[in-house]
Parts: sequence; structure tokens; C-alpha cells
Amino acid sequence: MTRLKLSMTALALVAFGSLACISVAGAQSKLEITPFAGYYIASDIYNSYGAPGSGNVGSGNVGLENSFMWGGRLTASSPRGGVEFAYTRTGSDVKLSSLQSGQQKTKVGRIDIDNYDLNFLGYQPSGNPRVTPFGLIGFGWAVTHPSIDSDVLANPPAGVTPKTPESNTLFNFNFGLGTKIEMSPKLALRIEGRWRVTDTAITTSSGVWCDGWGYCYSYASDWYNSGELIGGITYALR
Repeated sequence: MTRLKLSMTALALVAFGSLACISVAGAQSKLEITPFAGYYIASDIYNSYGAPGSGNVGSGNVGLENSFMWGGRLTASSPRGGVEFAYTRTGSDVKLSSLQSGQQKTKVGRIDIDNYDLNFLGYQPSGNPRVTPFGLIGFGWAVTHPSIDSDVLANPPAGVTPKTPESNTLFNFNFGLGTKIEMSPKLALRIEGRWRVTDTAITTSSGVWCDGWGYCYSYASDWYNSGELIGGITYALR
């Protein structure tokens, strides 16, 4: 996806959000807080290849493992929809899909990711006044915190300098479906599924790192895809 398409996508999200804000402002609104936890569905994030001068050839995929996730949301909500700010924390082990020549183990490190989102929700009334299905779309940024095991960077072949991955701030957007189930005037159960797409099209070398076995790594594609299955308790502050 080109940068122009990315800009157009962001503008479309802003326009949608503006309409959502107008809708919320035009109806009786309430402020809600939702702590949540869930299951993070990860995918391949890096490709590996032989570092120049190492004598190694071939390539393989490097993925993140599915894991536990948690976070919280602050939502301005009305009968028609809502606008919310969300924080999500994920943390996954980094694992090689297969061992290549000279590599000694598949688990090579870990990446923690802090996601900050502005989301826009649209509610669809159901036959049960206590059950409210909703759809959502949002955008924000992800801050990555990668770490590589020390033994993966040790004893490199001649001519190869190990390099640890750098932290990056990356644009992303998400969309999903869910349901709110009212348990009392103040409390509700919120269940949802989301798909998140993160832009990894970094034009500098900060997206590349090298291990001590003579292989280097770069992002597998310009877009990293992940899923989220989430459950939380919503409390109405007012």
C-alpha cells in the first residue's frame, strides 16, 4: 500500500470519526471505563536472510507467538454510538519457523507492544434492550519494545556484526465487531473481536537486525496483521 493510500485511509477514518463525534454530541451521552483482557493472535513479523560475508544462504519466517493481552478504554457513549481512547498491551515470544544452518534454537527473543487508539463505535439496537451489538473502526500508533536473547547475539561469524532491533513507533488501524450486555444500570459485559493492521514500511535501517549466527532480519511485509479476542467489564462513570 502506497503512502498516498495510507494518507487517504487516515483521512477517511478522521471523517468517519467526526461524524461519530457529532452523533454522540447530539444525543444524551455517558462516560464509561472498560478494563479488559484477551487473547492476542499473532503472525509472522520478520523474514531472515544470510548476512553478507557470513557464508550462510537461505531465508525463513520469524513469527510472534499468540499470547495474553490486556488494556483499558475510556468511552464517551450515546444510544447511537461512541468515541473512545484505548490502550492495549501485548507481549509475544519471537520464534523462528525453522532452524537454518548454524542456528541453535527457535526462540530468539520477545517483543512487547503498546497500542494507543482512537476508536469510533456504532451501536445497533437488538430485540433485547440489554443486548447492544456494535461495530467499530479506529486508528492510532504502536510502540514496539523488542529484545533479543543474549546468546543469540554472541559469537558471530567473522565479518558479521550482531545488531539488536530498535524500538519503533508505527501507524496502525483496527476494526471489529462486538456486543455489550447490560448487567445493571452501571455495569455491562463487553465482548469483541478486532483485526489490527500495523504499518511496518520503515525507510531506515531501524527495521533490520542481525543475530550471532550470520542471519539478518527485516519486516516480512509493509503491513503486519494481528487479531484480538477481548472481554471486559464496562462501568458507567456518569
